[in-house]
Amino acid sequence: MQFTELTESVGFPNRKNGDPFYNPKDEADVATFIELILWPDGDDKAYETPEQRDEALSSFESQVQGNVYVLNKPNTGMLGLYIVHLVVGGADEYYVRHVKSVANPAGVLNAIPPGAKAPGHSGYRFGSISARKESYAIKPSDIFKTDGLLRPEDIPGKLAAAQNIPHDLKSQMTIYLDALSKGNKDHLIQDGDKYRTVHENYTGEFAAPIAIINAQVDNQDVRQNAETALLGGERFANCQIRFPVSSTEKLIDSQLIASNGRIVGVSSKAKTGGGAAASLAGLMDTINTKRDDQDFQKILQDHADVVKLIETVVNMSAAAGLIQVSLDQKLIDQQDASALAEGIKKAKQGNKVTFEELTPRLQGFIKNYGADTDNPRYNLVYHAAAALSRVLAIKLEDLDVTEAVKDLMNFSTVVQVYAGASKVGDDLKLNSFKMVWPPQFKGKVVIDTAKNFTGTEIRGKIGFKFK
Repeated sequence: MQFTELTESVGFPNRKNGDPFYNPKDEADVATFIELILWPDGDDKAYETPEQRDEALSSFESQVQGNVYVLNKPNTGMLGLYIVHLVVGGADEYYVRHVKSVANPAGVLNAIPPGAKAPGHSGYRFGSISARKESYAIKPSDIFKTDGLLRPEDIPGKLAAAQNIPHDLKSQMTIYLDALSKGNKDHLIQDGDKYRTVHENYTGEFAAPIAIINAQVDNQDVRQNAETALLGGERFANCQIRFPVSSTEKLIDSQLIASNGRIVGVSSKAKTGGGAAASLAGLMDTINTKRDDQDFQKILQDHADVVKLIETVVNMSAAAGLIQVSLDQKLIDQQDASALAEGIKKAKQGNKVTFEELTPRLQGFIKNYGADTDNPRYNLVYHAAAALSRVLAIKLEDLDVTEAVKDLMNFSTVVQVYAGASKVGDDLKLNSFKMVWPPQFKGKVVIDTAKNFTGTEIRGKIGFKFK
């Protein structure tokens, strides 16, 4: 494995002239990327003194037409100028970030942050109109911060209180889900075609468990078969809904909870997309439930490495899980593990480790993975964890995760619901819910080690993601 090949090149250095950016709170507020300007612009990658840097910025401001916005307050060690040039409404705008040097601009900035242009402004994110549906904070995991149990009629009110959603979109979702909870899945979403992909992907995630409880799915025979097989004599109509907030629940969107304790996971996708597999926690439930069954022994034997991975991640904390899986994969030894664990313990207490306190192996990982060291929240030990997670991702490519998940799903308590919409002029009907059980999917399941590990924090556990 060539660790020197492990790099992350993201952000404005990858953008091309003409790339679109947008304000997440205002559909009409769009920006066009022109160029990334790095000063000093010659062989030198940093000014010699803060005074030279400030003089250069003052000169730049006097030369350009348009507004210049400074993103951060520099310290004496920040001797480079990273300048993003956008055009908004036909006018030039320049966003300046002070950095230590301009030698490595990758990963410094991915978007214009909220508040940079004006107080209350939401900044600008990269993405075409078709990609913007991913930017709205309207997934169940964005709305629900606790694992409380809900009835269908509770959900519209929870969504109505959410922030950072365009007002017209939130109104459409709230009114529709209220109608659906009362039994009217043919409710016409006024002007809803504007947000069709959003409704199919995300309104559908809220709607799917409601449709199952209220018997509004297209194929009632599948619903009946799943109810008989999975609920132990209970009925879907009596279930409550839980939207998991745990990072280990990445591949299901909601759960149906019966009064006898039975739990059915729900994976909801647009009809035009692919179905999800199952969550790590859901797969762990399957393993625990079926472990002693004779017909399940072959699954445990055939996929022993994946089963062990699932057990480790679900049963351990995010940091401990990363360390243990890395030990299991022989990427680190016990000395590395102890140094990393001790460093993370210090970080949680508000302290930092020095480069010399880390083992040579961990130091090597850091050198081969870039991070934003200018971030005031940067912590060397989190940088080491993030770098290790990227190396681990490469190593785990050898595991046949997709086949393991397929085989485990044959024993799982997961149902899939495909939401489909139909256009009525400028309006929309989200009135098709195809239920699938046993669950099926096309594509590939991969292990996601990187998303929750950054140079500033550990956000969550290793997970699976569906491609």
